[in-house]
Amino acid sequence: MHKYLIVDDESDIIVGYCKDIIGLSENKAHNFYDITLVGLRLTEAFIKYCTASKCRISGIHISMLEQNGKIIGSYFFVTEKQISFHKDVNFQEETNLNLSGAFSSAPSFEALGIWDKWMISKPVVINTWASLSKKQRSGWLEVVRIHSNFNKNNTAENKHYYLDMTYVVDSISFFCALGEAMNGPGGYYGFNLDSVEDCFCGGFGAVPPFYLHFNNGNLNELIDQDKIAKTDQAKLQQLKDLLISNQVTLIF
Repeated sequence: MHKYLIVDDESDIIVGYCKDIIGLSENKAHNFYDITLVGLRLTEAFIKYCTASKCRISGIHISMLEQNGKIIGSYFFVTEKQISFHKDVNFQEETNLNLSGAFSSAPSFEALGIWDKWMISKPVVINTWASLSKKQRSGWLEVVRIHSNFNKNNTAENKHYYLDMTYVVDSISFFCALGEAMNGPGGYYGFNLDSVEDCFCGGFGAVPPFYLHFNNGNLNELIDQDKIAKTDQAKLQQLKDLLISNQVTLIF
């Protein structure tokens, strides 16, 4: 099974599909990676492109695939040196391709673990993130943010949304729960104040005004809890103010 799809940035042609990528979690320093595309199978379109021109690649999009072949997320990788595919290469065979370079925004170790699970099966119920550590929840927010680019929600007929506070203990878990309240399991609706404000503009589901109901907990009570960090209290208060100022009615 091919887990990754590789696209040439300049031509926008699909280079091929590979079974695995070694080295994604082995960042040496300063966002420099040595990676290996394992079992790379080139596409007919790319083979024709190579045989008709002097093909050189300097940037690729590495996309994660569901088992049905659908793209669920992607990272941009810039190679240290241009990659050349010569006409005498045996294009019909799978190959292992070694690359050195850097990501425009590198995948975190925590996100890679979550992508591995999503490539097998995306979440079908809310609160799948609840068993994750705080650091892993940051990885979850990275995954849902990137996934939202391939799973746009431009329609939002509903005006009532329900946020489950059962596992919300800080600002990170609040953003995890908010994304699922707005867009279902594995959903995204911001990871900080600026990104939530971006979501209000459309393309991510609901556009204010709408109602946000809180189940199994109360945002005001969470903000007032002494056991959460002062910085989290401040972030949650700012988020509450942002929601209200943008015509989101909070119902506790």
